[in-house]
Amino acid sequence: MKRCMLPAALLALLLVPLASAQDAADLRPLARDAGIIFSGTVQRIEPVASAARGDIGLVRITFRVTDALRGATPGEPLTIREWDGLWTSGDRYRVGENLLLFLYPPSGDLGLTTTVAGPRGRISLANSPLSVAAVARQIAGEPTLTVPTDPTPHNPIRPPRPPGRARVVE
Repeated sequence: MKRCMLPAALLALLLVPLASAQDAADLRPLARDAGIIFSGTVQRIEPVASAARGDIGLVRITFRVTDALRGATPGEPLTIREWDGLWTSGDRYRVGENLLLFLYPPSGDLGLTTTVAGPRGRISLANSPLSVAAVARQIAGEPTLTVPTDPTPHNPIRPPRPPGRARVVE
């Protein structure tokens, strides 16, 4: 019995780096579909009341951006909106949680977003050897989606935000 456990334990130790390398390789497809990529801390989670009966419910999540790789600004708050149906199985985020997020570009009609590939686009950085610099190097060659941040003819209703105010992804 002990003879079998030692080789199994050694095999498991050898496979851990392989699994980590495999997980790291999977970040490129996430980056391809992401309009917003950043690491940050969850600051606030707020349910948004429906304006009228039959409207979909929303949850507003505000993060303090630590490192921004695409579509965010380091040191600034970033607020996203998600469909509350994603929250029915329990909170997806917790205040104080430190994460690396790959988010789809916000929808044009309601400004909603969510993580690319579900839970794979939401990586906890607590006790993680993953560095944002390593992720940046890995995804550097991936195509970048354009997410306008200033009013343009293609996005005329987005007003500039005052300095220090949370950026709401719409």
